[in-house]
Order: sequence, then structure tokens, then C-alpha cells
Amino acid sequence: MEKISSKLWLIGGTVIVVVLVVAAWGMARQTSKDNFCVTCHAYEKVSWDHGKHPEVGCIACHTKGVVRDKTAGMRKVFLTLTDQVDPHHDNLPSYKDKINDNCIACHFEEERVALMPFFKERHDEYRKHTEVCMGCHEAGHVIKLRDLRQPGVRLRI
Repeated sequence: MEKISSKLWLIGGTVIVVVLVVAAWGMARQTSKDNFCVTCHAYEKVSWDHGKHPEVGCIACHTKGVVRDKTAGMRKVFLTLTDQVDPHHDNLPSYKDKINDNCIACHFEEERVALMPFFKERHDEYRKHTEVCMGCHEAGHVIKLRDLRQPGVRLRI
């Protein structure tokens, strides 16, 4: 009888782990879509759509790895739903260092640098004077549109 009980615990535990992994994967996939981000960040999305990179999704720039992103994201959703932060005016990290790395990954791809070596040389000089691309460039959001956001206005989930 004890062996059956041990096997049931093992099978039950395995099933629970599999269900949790599948659920976590599904949630990570759904929360990595622009439609999820827009639930709270509508003004940022509007400003992005009218900016220089409307074809690029939120996660392409605002990411620092799945575990770190999803942990910070769950915290942000919890704080938003419990009215501890306004998603339009929060002080939670946006990974500015990683955003800069993402800019460089796209704009300094090997093909571009090979075709236009002066582009890299010129930007190497500029980067001596500013740490991030946004020191000279708007990241893609139209600041005037983004700043139209109103405190406390958000869609409730």
C-alpha cells in the first residue's frame, strides 16, 4: 500500500509541475504581446505608432530577459491593480541600459556598418559625449503625444 501512495504522489507531483510550466509558458507568451502592454500604456502605444519605429513591438526594446522581465512585470501588474502605482507615472525600471543595447543591435548590424563605415565612426565619436542613444535621438515615441497621458486613466482588467 505504501508503494502505491508513493507512486501517486510522484505522478501527482509531476502532473502539477507540468501544468504549472505550461501555464507559465502560456502567460509569458500572452504578456509579451503589445496588446497586453497597451492595457495600461495606451498613450505610449499611440506615441509609438506615430513615431519612427511603429513596426517594432514593445518587447523588442523593453526587455532584459524572460525571467527578469516577467518577475518585474508581475510586480508592476500587482502594484497597478492594487492602486499602489499609476502605470503612466511609476518609478519602476525600464532597463534603459538594455534599451540602448537593443538600439545598437538593430542600427549597427554588420551589413549597415560594412556598407557605411562612416556611420559607425561618426557614432563612435558621438558616443564619447553621451552614454545612451536617447542622448541625441528620440527613441521612437513621439514625446508630445506620450505626454498627453492623464494620471489615473487606465483600463481595468
